Amino acid sequence: MHMKRNRNRWLAAAAFTLVFSLVYECFSHQVYSPFMFLAFLFPLLGGALPYALLVRAPRCAQPGVLSRCFYDSGLAALTVGSVFRGVLEIYGTTSRLGAVYWICGIALCALGLAVYGFCRMVTLPRDRGISG
Repeated sequence: MHMKRNRNRWLAAAAFTLVFSLVYECFSHQVYSPFMFLAFLFPLLGGALPYALLVRAPRCAQPGVLSRCFYDSGLAALTVGSVFRGVLEIYGTTSRLGAVYWICGIALCALGLAVYGFCRMVTLPRDRGISG
């Protein structure tokens, strides 16, 4: 149930990001940025696709709340960071603060995956009936 809801949320986020970037670039006076028009790929490939695959996974293989929160926050940071970088490129300026989005986004996604892997490692022997 949660996986379907998360998949649908990430699909909606990808659609919103795509529409936002297309509308923003319509008014950008023929200045384009790949960070802007490809920002929708973060929620699509990083959010909707994994959750779509987890819909059919057994209950024991689905991530817990903590790992989902870290991972989803990281994807949101990467998406916003891509849009932010695209806006700055279209505007014609740069900022060192944009790197914070990438660093935090990657770190949060990695932390979410690590928590998921750790929880799977801890609960898997118990699920199989193996005493550890």
